[in-house]
Amino acid sequence: MNILVLGATGFIGNALFHSLVAEYDVTIAGRRPIDGYNQWKKVDFAKENDWEALLQGIDLVINAIGIIEGDFNRIQTESPIELYRICIKKSIKIIHISAIGAEKDYPSTPFLASKKRTDNFLLQYPFARVVYPGIVIGKNGKSSRFFAEIVKLPIIPIFGDKPIPFVHINQLTELVQKIIQDFDKYPGQVFALSKAEPLRNILQAIKGGKATFVKIPEFIIRLFFGIFPNASIGVFNKATFKMFRDSKSEDYVTQFPEVSKSITPEDIAGSGTLLSLFALLAIGFVWICSGVCSLVSWQESYNLMQEIGASHQLSVLFIWLGSIIDILLGIAVFIKKYRRRALLLQIITMITYMLILTIGAPHYWLHPFGVLTKNIPLMVLSWFLYSVTPPLVY
Repeated sequence: MNILVLGATGFIGNALFHSLVAEYDVTIAGRRPIDGYNQWKKVDFAKENDWEALLQGIDLVINAIGIIEGDFNRIQTESPIELYRICIKKSIKIIHISAIGAEKDYPSTPFLASKKRTDNFLLQYPFARVVYPGIVIGKNGKSSRFFAEIVKLPIIPIFGDKPIPFVHINQLTELVQKIIQDFDKYPGQVFALSKAEPLRNILQAIKGGKATFVKIPEFIIRLFFGIFPNASIGVFNKATFKMFRDSKSEDYVTQFPEVSKSITPEDIAGSGTLLSLFALLAIGFVWICSGVCSLVSWQESYNLMQEIGASHQLSVLFIWLGSIIDILLGIAVFIKKYRRRALLLQIITMITYMLILTIGAPHYWLHPFGVLTKNIPLMVLSWFLYSVTPPLVY
């Protein structure tokens, strides 16, 4: 059987690829290949694709492409349906990886709503199987790596104790293998769920030792996202919080034992999310505080301007301009759209400040409070954040 796996470099798609490649003739499709594997075809769901050429000689398509933010309609509805129309014309079997909650009459988030539109289209096709996994846990998963970061904290925050539908990546891949082997046995909708359990069980298993938890009242999280609707900490944002909150394990029949019993801490590494978050908070605080302090300590700022030879008018202009720039650059690092450019501007601004003071007041290099020398680790921190922040793809 010739199988096409879309999204084979992602968490679920990569696991499916490795579970199938020894037994089937597998072609992968996506924006990037897998190192050392030659049967790859370039596909970008954000752009136009030659589906006819892609599907030549294919017997079964598995689509594991999905995003947690971005153009849900294009990536999770329009492009998949374009592909599936050709699959239907060629009578190619389809296994589509959806998400728990997308089967509801009124999905709770745009992510799930885009999945549902595609699911509804497919469920009219007799040779399609739509798989609805719970929250997938396993090595290299974004959620799992985020949880691995959380458990490093001395006190682990959680926002509830209700049972949540999870599934381990190994359970999901085994289910897909069974669907491939006995396709006609399975209905159009297939739910991949382990026995529901509280999030604290998953975190405890990932930590692999004693953990201390503190429950964050739900109203505080709602208030936070009400003030900062676009905020995100790793995979945790307003949409994922709503999906966690609205999930009801009692609505589903489970197929597998608890995920926490399948977790080994050594298999799940942290993502660096918290380190990046703390670094962002630190550098944002420094820039905002610097801008505010320049205005509050006006006389000291004015004396510094005079020291480097600025006139009265220029001193006033530079203090106001410099303060506003500092504050804006401090705020901009928290806006994902502008973060990379803000970090580069921070580095350029620090170099400019250092050059001006080096020429006009070089003695500040020897100042006991490190007026100039502190800029060096700040530039390194800005560059670190720039390097770990992926460019936005439009």
